[in-house]
Amino acid sequence: MHIRKEIRSLTADQLLALRRSMAELQRREEAPSFIDLAGFHGMPRRHCPHGTPFFLPWHRAYIRMFESELQSIDPNVTLPFWDWTSIASIAQGMAPAHTDPTFIDNEIQSNPLASGPIEDRSRQTRRTPPHHPHRLRSYASSVLLAMDNSDSYLDFNNRLEGPHNSVHVWIGGPQGDMSTVSRAAYDPIFWSHHATVDRQWAIWQKCNPTRTLPMELLSQPLPGFSDWTIADTLDLSSPRLDYTYEGLDEFSCPLPTRIGAEGSVLFNARVDTIHDRKPRIVVEIHDVDREGTSFMVDLFVRDPSTADREAFGGSFGIFGAEGLHSAHHGHHHSRKATQHIDITEAVDSLGLRGRPVEIRLNAINKSGDIVEATSLPIGALDLRIVP
Repeated sequence: MHIRKEIRSLTADQLLALRRSMAELQRREEAPSFIDLAGFHGMPRRHCPHGTPFFLPWHRAYIRMFESELQSIDPNVTLPFWDWTSIASIAQGMAPAHTDPTFIDNEIQSNPLASGPIEDRSRQTRRTPPHHPHRLRSYASSVLLAMDNSDSYLDFNNRLEGPHNSVHVWIGGPQGDMSTVSRAAYDPIFWSHHATVDRQWAIWQKCNPTRTLPMELLSQPLPGFSDWTIADTLDLSSPRLDYTYEGLDEFSCPLPTRIGAEGSVLFNARVDTIHDRKPRIVVEIHDVDREGTSFMVDLFVRDPSTADREAFGGSFGIFGAEGLHSAHHGHHHSRKATQHIDITEAVDSLGLRGRPVEIRLNAINKSGDIVEATSLPIGALDLRIVP
């Protein structure tokens, strides 16, 4: 069985082997090439099922397909995950393996984990270097909310897609390829990002073994795949998948319910203290429309008695499909979603627990322009107390 490791824990030899395999895959002219595999998700083939129960199973099969092509070059290579919920990520952002422009392999080489070729090879993928890695802390809190407050697979699948979307937009930034559904998979970090989301699902499966998909969905074929069904994606130990995540067997359930004030590692099996379960204060952003362009939105909690007192409450991204889903090959996508932002620490820092609060949104669009909150494709905001 293949073991996927966090990218920061790869040995020098393992990282070099991964880079060599990725570089070879990017050089391929014929399918299955890097360009061919990336185009399977967005443009031009448009198979990705966002906003549906297929979201997690489809991406599990998709990144396994990609990993298999890496292993056709070097059978010892596995696809690492980048844990954007970790202390290191929240403090520093992306791992150097994904950002260093070059590496040494007898001579200086371009880093194939930092960028990849776009569909017509006219350019390499773009990222606007993301600022404020503390936003990842907010996304990690949203993952915890999904883990701890999902009564069914369908609920968990929908909730987890929110922080997944946010990380896409955070990485890509204005004008970045990861910020749009149509181009995201052309950025090499896409695969490690989705390995992390897949790992989060694997953890939820371990802690919720009876909360599987509805029976009527299990035999459904995965869009774009000729011989995969949802049922084929549920058991990591099956011959078709045959992988696990480093440390997965060591996790104990229930999971931690929040990130500590010191930035405790999320889902770290070595954490032996479960945080207190005091009620959490959550903002629900309803009717987030994902069919248009992408936005990065920061949320601030304000004391209504004075405009001078506010605190950063969290962040979320709107991962714009720009019409990709509405033109999709007959698969049904939910255009609208709900985002969940834990603002407990912001409320407590202002001493406003049990008192009225105001919410202020600050947003930028894909071009990097500041936009009015009233122009965002969202509906109502609600406050909810989570026991």
